[in-house]
Amino acid sequence: MDISVRPDYREFLAQNTGLNFLFAASIITMPLLSSFGNQYILIGVSATSLFLGILLVFRYIMITSVVWIIGEGTLCRICGILSSQTDYIELYRVMDYKETQTLLQKFWKVKTITIISTDKTDSTVETCGIKSDMPLIELIRDRVEKCKQMKRNYEITNY
Repeated sequence: MDISVRPDYREFLAQNTGLNFLFAASIITMPLLSSFGNQYILIGVSATSLFLGILLVFRYIMITSVVWIIGEGTLCRICGILSSQTDYIELYRVMDYKETQTLLQKFWKVKTITIISTDKTDSTVETCGIKSDMPLIELIRDRVEKCKQMKRNYEITNY
């Protein structure tokens, strides 16, 4: 049974907290600046708000348009909006796992899992925006061990 994982929306908040505050501040200050009578400042703040809004929508779509599919023998990453790119990693090639959380990720209760493999094209795969309470590493570890036992293939790696 394949398991598909998508980044949580809170990863967007963790990655773009500063831009979100700047966007909110520019929206809040627009009515206040209109009372001063200087239209050039109001146009500048409006243009900044529009630019930040478009940037934040684009970044949200880019973060949430990624899907990781954990199969019986492969880890698949599909990303893209208008065109998609699919990367595969054979699970028997996985060597190590790393789980990290920045301060903002801890606040928003998401984490990043890095999978290190002996694959030449994708030696590291980062899965961002995973919910903190999701035991994804244990699931991947179990599938990697099953795959290695089925293939009877243990690679010797040099760093």
